[in-house]
Amino acid sequence: MTSKHWTLVGGAVACLKAFFIAGLLGGVTLISCRVSAGELAFPGYSGYLNIPSATVLDHGGAAVQYSDQAWETRNSGQQNSYGYYNNVAGLFGIFPNVEVGGRLTWDKTQCNGYTEKNCGIRDLSANVKIQAPFIPEEWFTLAAGVQDLGGETDDFEAVYVVAGRQFGPVEISAGYGDPTIENRYLDGPFGGVSYRPAPWLNLMAEYDSQDVRLGLGASTPEGLLPLGMQVNGNVLAYDEGNTENDRTFFSVGLSIPFGNQPSKKRLELPNKTTRTNASPVSVSAAPGTSQGDDRSQPSLTSGKSNEGKTTARRIGQQLVEEGYDRVRVASEGDVLHLQWENNLYTRDERDSILDVAKKVQAADEHHRIATLTLLNQNIPVSERTIELKQATTEQPYAIAARFAPGSLLNAQEPEWDFQGSYGPTWKPRITLSPTISSGVATEYGVWDASVGISAEMSVSLWTGALASATYNAEVYATEDFEKGGVFYDDRQRTDLTEVEVQQTFKLHSQLYTSLHAGRYVSDWNGLLNETLLLSSNGRHSLAYLGGAFEHAEFDQAERNQILARYSYYHPGLNTQFDVYGGQFFEEDTGVRIDSRFWFGDYALTLSYKNTDAEFVSLGWVIPLTPEKTGQFKYAQIRGDADWNYNVQTRINEDANFISFGGARVIRSSNPIRSVYLNRGRLPNR
Repeated sequence: MTSKHWTLVGGAVACLKAFFIAGLLGGVTLISCRVSAGELAFPGYSGYLNIPSATVLDHGGAAVQYSDQAWETRNSGQQNSYGYYNNVAGLFGIFPNVEVGGRLTWDKTQCNGYTEKNCGIRDLSANVKIQAPFIPEEWFTLAAGVQDLGGETDDFEAVYVVAGRQFGPVEISAGYGDPTIENRYLDGPFGGVSYRPAPWLNLMAEYDSQDVRLGLGASTPEGLLPLGMQVNGNVLAYDEGNTENDRTFFSVGLSIPFGNQPSKKRLELPNKTTRTNASPVSVSAAPGTSQGDDRSQPSLTSGKSNEGKTTARRIGQQLVEEGYDRVRVASEGDVLHLQWENNLYTRDERDSILDVAKKVQAADEHHRIATLTLLNQNIPVSERTIELKQATTEQPYAIAARFAPGSLLNAQEPEWDFQGSYGPTWKPRITLSPTISSGVATEYGVWDASVGISAEMSVSLWTGALASATYNAEVYATEDFEKGGVFYDDRQRTDLTEVEVQQTFKLHSQLYTSLHAGRYVSDWNGLLNETLLLSSNGRHSLAYLGGAFEHAEFDQAERNQILARYSYYHPGLNTQFDVYGGQFFEEDTGVRIDSRFWFGDYALTLSYKNTDAEFVSLGWVIPLTPEKTGQFKYAQIRGDADWNYNVQTRINEDANFISFGGARVIRSSNPIRSVYLNRGRLPNR
């Protein structure tokens, strides 16, 4: 560095030293805090101007940012340097101590790299940063990260490690980076200082291993905007060194807590009465079960009281009026048996379990316990027992549903005092959702897309049987998805994309199998089988997904799908992992790993595919329907509670060839986990 650079760095260190001494003498408390969502550096990770900080976004935090600075590596023989380019970055606190994100950088939006010259940079990259756990933050924080993970064009690829410490309103960081392309930021030692005279204002000085930079950051005060949102911005005011001199750059972004996790406190069962030292609600077994576990067996009286039968009928009628289907209620002594099918809380069926539990607790004065059984397609799926007369505390109460006993060969039911449904059980249910095929940061353009609207109609036939049809209509397409375009075969087609009938059997409380026959992905007639075996606590499962298909027009075109799937769900972290292996629909073989990180009814997804080529993708799941969906007597129209979109890129190739990726899994629009098991989130206690 020049003498001017050393003067700037020395001055910043001197200011920090003076503040630190003054803090010790004046009793200033040395604190540590986490970077708030939205404080993104220009390269797309949480940090200062160019360098990363030693902290990560808070768990559940999300941020998106636009900036006009990028490191240009495609100057046709000229020296690499910074330039005014478009950058859009997204970042998520996907785990405690882990942030992941993506960055799209481009010069010209409409430019075909194969036929036109000087299209400039166009790159899609991923960032990951992990903060070391178990280190007390009053000591220091330590983080390591990768920029442009798995990239082969080497535009931004780098690894780094950084340590940091906070002293009141001053934060310092120092680290070391190793990029693939030398003589750029993070190429060697780097460091930065941040001073916050106010919570919404940030003054920054940094040395990014090549240049000294001074800048200003600002954000809207917390609580000013709804939904926890904050608008953030950075301005690079001074930059001088080996690669840049006297140019300014800016960024502007939005941060927001992702999902609705705080609202899931409604899954805590409120108390019928409050007593200071009362015992919490207990969970016991359903009467008449003979499973060899620790569930207690309540005693039954031999006769039914008129009051109990009247109460059962009143509760059943209340649930039908609320909109529930296949409601059955029976009174046996001091035990109330209740079954129902939920088509209201389609985002998360645990909400339905708690809704019914609250209504029963409020309405029943004649029974000691109530056994609640959730049905799906008239198959008992999940069960829990609650005590009705025992006073409870206001302590948080989490759902601990267990798999309902009984199977196809062993189904025992009491004599029902009430049976009813909100309209006929065969009523058609129509689910609407957008459909998108897109190419992001390809040689053909920054964003090409084919957009459609899908309508899926399903009808319940009898126990475990469904008939469904899905129609899709394309409503918008960019030029490359139109006829004659390079992406035409991957467009959203206007067609009847799926028609099928299915029959599901519950062979055991933890074993399901489903048989499907119909047309899939518009052109393929076939048979599908899905068989699912769950562990006793619901966290682990094994599945077989097999199918045989013939093309509707070409007689010789046949395909077979032979897949095994292992799944794991961690309820504490609200995280799911699916590992597929075998032969996929397009007859490519290999592995696929899908993961979901739930934040209430929303989720982030990460996927890795390795068959004929390797791909990674980042996406999100957004429910397009209210928390509670209404229905009419003879029909129901709702949005997709599990709509997802992802951005995918090819990795570990010498060239980023255009491809929409292999490892395709053909499954029904109504698979077992979605129809019966709350998308895999009904674990046992």
